[in-house]
Amino acid sequence: ETVAFVLWGTDNMKSEGTPIAQVLALMGAVPRFDAVGRLVGARLLSLEQLGRPRIDVVCTLSGIFRDLLPLQVKLLAEAALLAAQADEPVEQNFIRKHTLAHMAALGCDLESAALRVFSNADGAYGSNVNLLVETGQWNDEEELADQFVQRKCYAYGARPGVRAMPALMQRALGGAELAFQ
Repeated sequence: ETVAFVLWGTDNMKSEGTPIAQVLALMGAVPRFDAVGRLVGARLLSLEQLGRPRIDVVCTLSGIFRDLLPLQVKLLAEAALLAAQADEPVEQNFIRKHTLAHMAALGCDLESAALRVFSNADGAYGSNVNLLVETGQWNDEEELADQFVQRKCYAYGARPGVRAMPALMQRALGGAELAFQ
C-alpha cells in the first residue's frame, strides 16, 4: 500500500526524470501542461485507466532536488493531494485511505494529512545520519531514525510554503512496506 521513495536531484537530471515518472505511475498520475507545453501540475488517471489501486508514495527529497526542481516538487505534492481528494473507494486508493487515517490520528485537515513530499528546511542539506554513524555518537537505531525525521520532516505541498510535520512524516513512512532509491 505504501512505498517510500528517495529522490535525488542529480539522478533525476541525468535520467530526465525517470524516478519522478515512477512515483507518478505508482500514484496513478501524470504531468499536466498548459497550452504552450509548460509543466503546471498533475492530473489523475481514472481508476479504470490505471487498472489497479493507487499506491501511497512518501517522497524524501535531497536538498539539491528541492532547490533545482521546484516545479517537480509541486507536481508530486499536487498528485498526492488530488489522489487524497478523489472520490474513490479506499481499497482502490491507498493515498486517500491513509490520508483519512492521518487526519483522524493527528487531528488535521485533509490538505495537511495528504502531504507526501518531505525534505530539509530551506537552506539545509542532508540528514546528518552519516555523521552520527561515522562519529559513533549514537546508542540505538531510534536515535538515527529521530535524526532523519528531525532533519527531513519539512513538508512541501501544492501551495507555496513549507512546514515541519514530524508526526505526519513518521506516520507516513511508518507504513511503508518498501523503500526505493
